[in-house]
Amino acid sequence: MRMAKMTSKNQLTLPKAVVEALGAPTHFRVQVHDGVLLLWPGKMVSTADAGRAVDGGEVSPGRRAK
Repeated sequence: MRMAKMTSKNQLTLPKAVVEALGAPTHFRVQVHDGVLLLWPGKMVSTADAGRAVDGGEVSPGRRAK
């Protein structure tokens, strides 16, 4: 198991091998479920993209995908 470091500004530093294994994404979707932090690759989309995030998640008009 690999560890990620949290900085004083609440930023996570992910291990290079983990990021590379995911295809070096620049954005992640984030969720907490039963006390567990879940991260998965996601992409920011504009409202011109018909309100659908690239990974299939719904976004409201005028809002960015999270």
